Amino acid sequence: MCYADTAANSNGTATAFCYCGWQEIHPTLDAADSAAETHQRNADAAEAEFAATH
Repeated sequence: MCYADTAANSNGTATAFCYCGWQEIHPTLDAADSAAETHQRNADAAEAEFAATH
């Protein structure tokens, strides 16, 4: 299970990151937030699919 979050950077960009090691830098906090939500949703879906087939 992934837990993604965001952080504002001093240069005006924002970083989306997760404890699993994934990270992306985005031009806005909204874009980073959207990426973090997508990452978390995709990870949850992949885990659910794996659990259903094993």
